[in-house]
Amino acid sequence: MTKSVILMVLVSIMVIGASLSFNALAICKTCGGDQDWSASANNFLEGKPINDTPSSLSNPQQNRLRNLDFNSNLLKDNTSKPTNSPNNLAATSTINISLMNINAMPNPANSGSPVMITASFGDNSSNSQSIPETNMTAYATIKNSAGVEVGKVNLERTSGEEYAGIWNANLTAGVYKATIVASASGVSKTFNDALQIDVSKAA
Repeated sequence: MTKSVILMVLVSIMVIGASLSFNALAICKTCGGDQDWSASANNFLEGKPINDTPSSLSNPQQNRLRNLDFNSNLLKDNTSKPTNSPNNLAATSTINISLMNINAMPNPANSGSPVMITASFGDNSSNSQSIPETNMTAYATIKNSAGVEVGKVNLERTSGEEYAGIWNANLTAGVYKATIVASASGVSKTFNDALQIDVSKAA
């Protein structure tokens, strides 16, 4: 009887000692922090699941997943764009000019007749009032009332900042609009619907 009591006491002491030493070692030293895993260890010993559904991730991975600071920093790194990304370059790639004057002769024009489109540009920069003669090109796209492109005219420099080209109005009578695009040194600027041309039925 005495031996059995002593044996039970020794077994109890061993169980308590093992439990205390396990909890003392339950702190993860390689998880990047002082996370206490004793609650998780106790749940494991008692057969309690950590989550309702099993996960394929390890405990450190699940801990990082639940860490709001870790996730926010990760998202910040992935969503931030460098200042020299293609999208940012496209947003700032525009030529610094303005459309000073544009007209069509004749306007209105008869269907089937040639129409001269003339556009004058000005430099918006304060250190120069002229556009380099060999540095800029321009063209006009013609669209009908439905917004469908029906013609394109290359505009050649005639003098100073003036560019001109001829559009053959071989179309049905109606209202047409011209969009002007100027390009220089790999950048461009678009002047949408800058000119309206009325085409009448030929007599």
